[in-house]
Amino acid sequence: MAVNDSLVPHGAALPPSSPRFKARAWGVTAVLVLSSVVVFLDKALLGLVAKPMSAELGMSAAGFGTLGSASYVLFGATCIAVSFAAQRISPRWVLLVCGLLWAVGQVPAVVAATGGMLYASRILVGAAEGPANPLSMTVLYSWFPNERRGLPQALYTAGAAVAKIVLAPLLTLIIIGFGWRAGFLTVGALALGWSLLWLATGRQGPYGAAPARGDHPQPRHTTRVPWRRALLNRTFIGCLIAYFAQNALAAIVFTWLPSYFENALGFSAGVAGSLFGLPSALGIVALVASGAVTDRLLRTGVTSRRARGLLGGACLTGAGILLTFLPLIHAPLPAIALLMLGYGISVTVNTFANPAVAELVPPAQRAGILGVFSGLSVTAGIASPIITGWLLDRSATPEAGYTTAFLLSGILLAVAGVLFALLVHPERDRHHPTRSDHVPA
Repeated sequence: MAVNDSLVPHGAALPPSSPRFKARAWGVTAVLVLSSVVVFLDKALLGLVAKPMSAELGMSAAGFGTLGSASYVLFGATCIAVSFAAQRISPRWVLLVCGLLWAVGQVPAVVAATGGMLYASRILVGAAEGPANPLSMTVLYSWFPNERRGLPQALYTAGAAVAKIVLAPLLTLIIIGFGWRAGFLTVGALALGWSLLWLATGRQGPYGAAPARGDHPQPRHTTRVPWRRALLNRTFIGCLIAYFAQNALAAIVFTWLPSYFENALGFSAGVAGSLFGLPSALGIVALVASGAVTDRLLRTGVTSRRARGLLGGACLTGAGILLTFLPLIHAPLPAIALLMLGYGISVTVNTFANPAVAELVPPAQRAGILGVFSGLSVTAGIASPIITGWLLDRSATPEAGYTTAFLLSGILLAVAGVLFALLVHPERDRHHPTRSDHVPA
């Protein structure tokens, strides 16, 4: 079955089948994966410094939960606003500015003497991280046609798991050896390094829209979908619900998981940092498998409704059901195994929801719709760490507070998975391009 934007538009300098084109496409993908690693290492950092930082600054669990939510205060607003701006300015330059702000935003935390400076650091970095996901996906999708976006999307999302599995243990050793401020300094240095690499290698590919100033010398005419139609359809709503639910769980994991390992399961700080990436270990396998399977199904003629809607809904529902059993498990190893399965499978929603949303509009509107999608869904990250902190302050034991939070997240995920399967139908809701949208390869 032919898909909307499989054909090469004007402005492609190399044939998509050429080795040079493929090497460049995967090279840009690799750099974008590194951006995901940096962003999610920053998110993981707060959980890794929770205990020493809270002790030094006298923060309660609820206060620390509020700090975890600070990153999301401007996250959604900048995500939407900057993504719409990226429809006129090349995402390459916008992403470069974001990367530099990730680095600069760590400075207040490095020199923080009060909680207020930490809040300022988290708000600034969160504001810069907001547009990163939709803009990265916009550039990523510009190098691959619709039926080949699942695997690149999976690899990009797996950057979060790489950050937790490979780099979080190293960052933990830095924090233990040099103090919690050294963690922020390290992440800032990595963000600056990525920015320089992106400046040298970042480009937008031929499957995207040419911005007013950017990487395509020959802009082409495309039709535009009214935003009301693009946003108020069942596919977008179903994807938004699912992404909201997974983001709520992800915010809890990034903010509270190391503390859960220490305070509820009894591990030391060093071991807790090493274990931090375990729930994401299965996520890498699940992401790559789901992305590859989805792409293969689409190339063999299976509809996006089945390959993305039904399969994605089944994965999310299964992940939610698994997490609801966590309050019944008290032994450390089975609890970690259950978290690995539940959280690991839940992250596959990225390989289903994001490409489905991208199908709804022409390439010229892709940055805008992905920005709205990400900006609205991350609002879950504001509430879930605060609710978890509130539960911890009022629970009889730390274990009871943590497992209650995971139980609620599991129920939310399961319900969202069912709705995702029922609502997502890209063939019904996506734009129908005219002949002028694409030219034969």
